[in-house]
Amino acid sequence: MILSRGEISSLVERGELTVNPLHSDTIRENGLDLRIGDEYAIYAYEGEVVRPCELDNGAARRLFRVVRGVEEIVIPPRNFVLLTTVEYVRLPHDVVGLANLRSTLARYGLVIPPTIVDAGFEGNITIEVVNESPNVVVLRPGLRFLHLILVRATGGTTYAGQYLGQRGVTPPKGLRGEC
Repeated sequence: MILSRGEISSLVERGELTVNPLHSDTIRENGLDLRIGDEYAIYAYEGEVVRPCELDNGAARRLFRVVRGVEEIVIPPRNFVLLTTVEYVRLPHDVVGLANLRSTLARYGLVIPPTIVDAGFEGNITIEVVNESPNVVVLRPGLRFLHLILVRATGGTTYAGQYLGQRGVTPPKGLRGEC
């Protein structure tokens, strides 16, 4: 079941859902609108052969250049960046987030891959934003960009993944040992 504004507000009031900072326009009709943070990550190299199954965490993260304290985020045509939310989010153990790009930004040619924020996750959310357009798209920190639809899960779980508690933009982990 998708949670509505009233249920989301109740979860926040009871301290079961944390969104920090919480702006007046964060809680929407059926989810949360989250803002772009002031840092991003982009591939540090072009033309490389990337084999995630052969990379440990350090090698995987060195593929990306993290840029902090920015006033603008430039997304080249047919390329992508990793963005982070301003908000630190803590989901209840029975609520899952379905991440969607705000439709206004999609109309400029931006997309995000299907992304689930697991029940019990906490941290800033890092999300991949792909520019499918032939144009350079420039975004600014503080812009509402991510609509997180909240869904009640049957039963509960505790997220124990490597991204738990992440702060700021987080490049991918290596997949050595998983393949």
